[in-house]
Amino acid sequence: MPLLIVLPFLLPDLSHAVEKWYNPEDSHFRVIQGQAYYSQERDGFYHRLPAKAKDTVRKSVWKRSLCPSGQSLVFSTDAEKITIRYQVSRAHSMPNMPATGVSGVDLYTYDRNGKDIYLAGKYQFKDTITFTYAPIYIEKKPKIHRYTLYLPLYNEVQWLEVGVDDGADFHFEPVLQSMPIVAYGTSICQGASASRPAMAWTNILHRRLGHEVVNLGFSGNAFMENEVIDLLAEIDARVYILDAMPNVCELDRSEAIRDTVLNAVRRLRAMRPDTPILLTDHSGYPHSLANPRMKEKQDRTLQMQQLAYRTLVDEGIEGLYYLSYDEIAMPQEAFVEGIHMSDYGMLAYADAYEKKLREILHEPVGNVNTMIPVVQQRDPYIWMDRHYDIVTRSVGQHYSRVLIGDSIMHFWSDTNDVSSVNGQSSWDRFEGTSLNMGCGYDRIENVLWRVYHGQLDNFTADRIYLTIGTNNLSCSSDEEIIDGIRCLLSAIKYRRPETEVNLMGIFPRRDREARIKRLNRLLKKTALDSDVRFSDPGKELLKAGKIDESLFVDGLHPNETGYECIAPYYR
Repeated sequence: MPLLIVLPFLLPDLSHAVEKWYNPEDSHFRVIQGQAYYSQERDGFYHRLPAKAKDTVRKSVWKRSLCPSGQSLVFSTDAEKITIRYQVSRAHSMPNMPATGVSGVDLYTYDRNGKDIYLAGKYQFKDTITFTYAPIYIEKKPKIHRYTLYLPLYNEVQWLEVGVDDGADFHFEPVLQSMPIVAYGTSICQGASASRPAMAWTNILHRRLGHEVVNLGFSGNAFMENEVIDLLAEIDARVYILDAMPNVCELDRSEAIRDTVLNAVRRLRAMRPDTPILLTDHSGYPHSLANPRMKEKQDRTLQMQQLAYRTLVDEGIEGLYYLSYDEIAMPQEAFVEGIHMSDYGMLAYADAYEKKLREILHEPVGNVNTMIPVVQQRDPYIWMDRHYDIVTRSVGQHYSRVLIGDSIMHFWSDTNDVSSVNGQSSWDRFEGTSLNMGCGYDRIENVLWRVYHGQLDNFTADRIYLTIGTNNLSCSSDEEIIDGIRCLLSAIKYRRPETEVNLMGIFPRRDREARIKRLNRLLKKTALDSDVRFSDPGKELLKAGKIDESLFVDGLHPNETGYECIAPYYR
């Protein structure tokens, strides 16, 4: 498995290299992930609320909205040294939170198989803060890697630049238009008291789920006011999270707590009738068993929000979900000072949220590799660019057929990110319009990620053909392959219930024919159990139980004649 290896005695000295600096504010497209209201005027590039909110929300809410909590930048580069420099407007640290969390940044990338890699930088907290990452050496291809930079949680960023060696490839990645998860809450939501930005629970969810998460945590000021609820409703959200109880519990009457929740949900639902809303319980005080006053406050808060939830359900409000105190199950060792979470607490919080959000979003994961959605970057083309291209150009279209798969589909036709295609003539003879969703080197878990992230969401189709599994032969058991394809079929059918789904057998490949034959028998039964059609076009590429070498380019990918043989199965 590729590793991040620091070998200073083998790599060139980068300390004196000339750097070229890139400022996100100079981009001509949206580059900040986790930032809402991006089409509206704002006073600062990294502010979380639009400029108009300054005159409508309380001053304390506005002040806290100036921090870029939960925001990140994605960029790609082949540089072996990356430097981040920026200035902030406030003190670098707080009594319950180190400078690395209040004012620091965090850099992540991933290996060829989608596994997260955390990069530890050398930092200096001066008038200009700098984080330097060098040397960076990630084994094997691709040469260019994608990086996510998480911004400070509790300090206002005045300006920021990314520096790489002059001559290195570098570009910021535009944010794909999508519906974010919107998290509204308290200081715990904003990020207190994570040791570094990436450990805030909203940023953990961003990495785990792969969805944009908008953090609207306002430390000490989450009281569900109408002005703030109205701002939330402006965001076309995937899910709204209302996690305000650690602040709302300070209201002087139990009825005020209940009525605040009732008003917020009713108001939000009136403006957003179809968006799921997740109410979150107070996570509790670890010292409540030894402090009767804190125990009474905790219990009163839990009772009042649960009462409000039952009232709303009885009113017939749909799409309302609840994350309970028991589901959060915050360990008493997870707090810094009895109120805010340490990194341990943030992980526990993210665990509870991930489980609940996957239920709401219908994005389940399993306990084997084929059922855990991940990205990949194993081929020379840019996998994420291809994903974005497919999602973007399919919006509003209708297709006669959609082909989902790996390089065998990718190389057929309808693509401009490979050096050559092998089946253009047979592709051109298909009747109707066709969409090729094949991605080279994809495994089942990579297709699952793509399905969970919009590739089937904004178009219609008569038929879908799923041809996947050959790249799992070297890393997954037969049982894992079957379990993964069963999970993938379920995800496709949920998102496209009106479309005919066809499961295609795994294509034969040199020296693997016998195993693939056994797998295809199992896949036929899986298709029957999943109520989808099954076909085995690969049998047309066999001769006496072995692949017909005359129909292949390399023992795996069909040539022009090979694609001619399988084309009828994709009618």
